[in-house]
Amino acid sequence: MDSLFFTKCLRCRGAMIYDRFYGLQEQFWGWKCVICGEIVDRVILENRRLIRTGQVINVRRERR
Repeated sequence: MDSLFFTKCLRCRGAMIYDRFYGLQEQFWGWKCVICGEIVDRVILENRRLIRTGQVINVRRERR
C-alpha cells in the first residue's frame, strides 16, 4: 500500500490512508478507512456535495 498521509474517517472516526485504487480502465487515488473500509476520493466528495445541495440529476435509466 502506498500510504502518504493519515486522516480520520467521517463514518467511524478510524484512521484513513491515502492509497491507489484500480478501476476497470483507470487508476485513481483516494482515502480508505482501515477500520470500516469507507473509500473517499474527489469524485465521491463532489457527488455528495451535489446531493446535499439538490443539484444532482438522476442519470439512471428506467428498466422497460
